Amino acid sequence: MGTLAVGRWRARVGRPGGHTESEFEFARDGTAMLVVGGKGAGTWTQTGPDTFSYRINEELTEAPGTIEIAQDAVLRGDEFVSNGNAVVRLANGTTAREAAIQITAQRLG
Repeated sequence: MGTLAVGRWRARVGRPGGHTESEFEFARDGTAMLVVGGKGAGTWTQTGPDTFSYRINEELTEAPGTIEIAQDAVLRGDEFVSNGNAVVRLANGTTAREAAIQITAQRLG
């Protein structure tokens, strides 16, 4: 599992059409939470000495369904940059949209 990403992170989520602010929390047991800017849970895994990946399912607020966030990150000091996709899935399982996103984050505290 590793301890590379353990902590709380303030993030800027870049997506087509703009950006949003969020906060993530990565725990020592490999769980990942979206705690500000949405609500979601998932897992994270250290993949190298300064790299990790994380997957979070965020609850949609405007309709029943989820946003599946899949990212691969590179850590440099107390910052990371991650790239991947976000897939919006409706409650019936259909894909409403998909987009490439980049997240830059700063460790808090």
